[in-house]
Amino acid sequence: MRIATQIAAVTLLNLRTLPERIGNSLVVVIGIAGVVGVLLAALAVASGFRQTIANTGRTDRAIVLTRGAPSESASTVSRESLISIASAPGVAMNAAGKPLVSAELLAMALLTKQADGSDAFVTIRGVGAEAFGIRREMRLEEGRMFQAGLRELIVGRSAQRQFAGLNLGDRVRLSDGDWTVVGVFSSGADSRESELFADSGALLSAYRRNAFNSVTVQLSSERSFLPFKDSLLQNPQLVVDVWREDEYFSSLSQPLNRILKLVAYGIGFIMTIGATFGALNTMHFAVRARSVEIATLRAIGFSGVAIVVSILVEAVLLAQLGALIGVTIVYVGFDGRTISTIGDTVGNNPQLVYSLVIEPALVVLGIALAAAIGLVGGLLPGMRAARLPVAAALREN
Repeated sequence: MRIATQIAAVTLLNLRTLPERIGNSLVVVIGIAGVVGVLLAALAVASGFRQTIANTGRTDRAIVLTRGAPSESASTVSRESLISIASAPGVAMNAAGKPLVSAELLAMALLTKQADGSDAFVTIRGVGAEAFGIRREMRLEEGRMFQAGLRELIVGRSAQRQFAGLNLGDRVRLSDGDWTVVGVFSSGADSRESELFADSGALLSAYRRNAFNSVTVQLSSERSFLPFKDSLLQNPQLVVDVWREDEYFSSLSQPLNRILKLVAYGIGFIMTIGATFGALNTMHFAVRARSVEIATLRAIGFSGVAIVVSILVEAVLLAQLGALIGVTIVYVGFDGRTISTIGDTVGNNPQLVYSLVIEPALVVLGIALAAAIGLVGGLLPGMRAARLPVAAALREN
């Protein structure tokens, strides 16, 4: 009998006897479902965060900050600098011939989370008249645009879903009084959907400020970035750094993204070790319970290789069933669910709202991990069964 035929015959025999070993089999399935589910849920947090940040930046937009500033909130760009920035080479123009430049400032609003009623700081972004000509991905979904000079806000769809008091007509308390929500916008599930937008002039007046935090510029093309950057860096009247928008947001998100991945893989590693030992133990007892069956097969001519491979196939199939259950539970329960980062209590780090994402790559990772656990869990018991003398196997039972 050929080895392939032997493997198929023994594997089918093993699978037919699974109902008799349902308890031991469920240990493997449930353990691996837990490992895959927890790992994918944790990685979905990092994946959703990374995707939200990636959606925010564009290669044909630039952001100008004070030289050395690590972020917009730590930057200060004077009104006088705007003239030089707007007149630099590479800046795109609108239909009226005006440069697509938006001087912007950040403020914080203390809001309440809908989920648990806790306080959270959310970014209010004061923008110029060209902000929506620059950010063409933004769409007004409800209400109307805020009017220049008035205490009016439009809110991101993600922020509206996460925080209370952001429906049309609601009022948001700021330092100078209440501001009215007049519109809701979407922007492709990027980080801007976590913010509230207002007229920069009105926000400057409300917070008694005379300078901006950053300047966002629409470039005439991706290749215009270097001439634009060189022009500003060589201007002795300016002390600024110039970033491509996608590179800026990528660098800004790297520390938190690394932490999220470290936590996810750390938890996954610990649980994987536990699941592997569980699979080893389960398959060991499953093999011992069938020692007479295995000894009989070997006595009538079945090879040790066929025994080992059939036990590995059984272990991997049980592991894949566990992976399927784990992936299904996580996908149904977590994919698309909106969460937010943890901001501090003084408003230095505002909350970023984003959705969990179960990417195909994560599903493949979960399936591969389950297969590896099954192979390791079935290998040693299978080798022991194949090497144990027939007479010893019969006596052991």
